[in-house]
Amino acid sequence: VMSDKDTEQAAGSRESLEQAAMQDEQVQDVHAQLLREKEEPTEGFSPIPILLLFVFGALSFWAGVYFVKYSGEYRWDAYNPNFKAGVKKAPPPQISLFDRGAKVYRAQCAQCHQANGNGIAGVYPPLVASDWVTGHSETLARILINGLNGPIVVKGSTYNGNMPAFGPGGLNLRPVEIAGVLTYIRQEWGNDAPEIDTAMMDTHLAAYSARSTPWQADELRRDLGEDLALKASTESKAAPADTETAVEEEAQAIGSASM
Repeated sequence: VMSDKDTEQAAGSRESLEQAAMQDEQVQDVHAQLLREKEEPTEGFSPIPILLLFVFGALSFWAGVYFVKYSGEYRWDAYNPNFKAGVKKAPPPQISLFDRGAKVYRAQCAQCHQANGNGIAGVYPPLVASDWVTGHSETLARILINGLNGPIVVKGSTYNGNMPAFGPGGLNLRPVEIAGVLTYIRQEWGNDAPEIDTAMMDTHLAAYSARSTPWQADELRRDLGEDLALKASTESKAAPADTETAVEEEAQAIGSASM
């Protein structure tokens, strides 16, 4: 037989269970409302907000302008923070024809003609004080462009050998290199002959590049044109004198007008 106390406890337990069940239902109702307020999940990506697109575009434009302005023209050597695009740097120093020719001579000619230009007696002719070297510039250009074959008399001695071509049919050196080595041998070891510049060598190459055979000594001095090197040297020496004469004449004219 249950006592009044047991009865009251049982009634309290049932009431607690009923309250708990009600709370569970209330929680479920709240969750259901929240789920109804949210969008159903879908596959794929959510669209990017338009504002974010504008911000990204503005940043890309700014970055492009910045790189163009401060890129140093994308040069590999432009790591100087003070680099200014558009400012031309000083051109590299120009190598004179004489110095360029000295380098070519040491690489291509010194083995035969020797560093002192005296050659080897009976084998390779000397270049020092040789009229073949210091004479008509076209003669020397012919030898270098097409080569030389057969006997040649140099300073009273006969040499019989082969001189290789430096032009397109041989070593194919650049015009500036051939002009340089010709200038070098005409002005080294006490030789004193006008230089042969690149423009002159271009003229000679245009005339003789098509020739496929080396020259013979007896034909080297045939049908020569004007000595371009001598002409240029004469004109360059006359130019200062002409300038001085013109200045003197102008001064005299001013003096006469003021009297």
